[in-house]
Amino acid sequence: MKEPFAAFVERELEPRTLVVTCGLPASYKTGIAEEIRNMKGYPILRSDLIRLEVLKGKDVFDAKVAGKMSNRLSVYDEMFRLAKELVPKGSGLILDATFVTQELRERAAEIAAKNKVAFAIFETSCPQEIALARIKKRTKEKYESNALTEEAYLANKNKFEPVNIDAIKQKFPTLKISHLTVDTCVCGMANWTIDKEERR
Repeated sequence: MKEPFAAFVERELEPRTLVVTCGLPASYKTGIAEEIRNMKGYPILRSDLIRLEVLKGKDVFDAKVAGKMSNRLSVYDEMFRLAKELVPKGSGLILDATFVTQELRERAAEIAAKNKVAFAIFETSCPQEIALARIKKRTKEKYESNALTEEAYLANKNKFEPVNIDAIKQKFPTLKISHLTVDTCVCGMANWTIDKEERR
């Protein structure tokens, strides 16, 4: 059953929740993260900003640099290192990244489980043609992400694995998990709707 994004976040997200945004480039993952921060006060760890620090001195717009899995994993490693410091201290936290593989989602879930906080995956749903139209408007100068080309989008699409919360629940039986698919075809939180899948 679909429901408005804002109503769900306001009503359902617990004070102590580790939120993961998940989805392809230009599908408004960061927009979702920012709206959740505005409503719940959770800080955000953005992979796009962490990348600039971790890969300093490298051309993050070069497809070979950006697409190299070891480079990508080094960005996630730093994100998880920071999350392990922040989750025990605060209420909630948002990890804003593509999270293209199930393994990466399970690494985030492990942090939630160890700290006894709820875990919510917000997966974006947006048609390819709309995402590519948004990507065309991006520039290196006004940095939002290093995904500036159709090639970058398709590289992520080819690597993207379906979200499997049953597998996460098997690994972390006591973890409260929500998998939420957010329709972000139209710009603006007022237009976003959520489909919900939960494991308690």
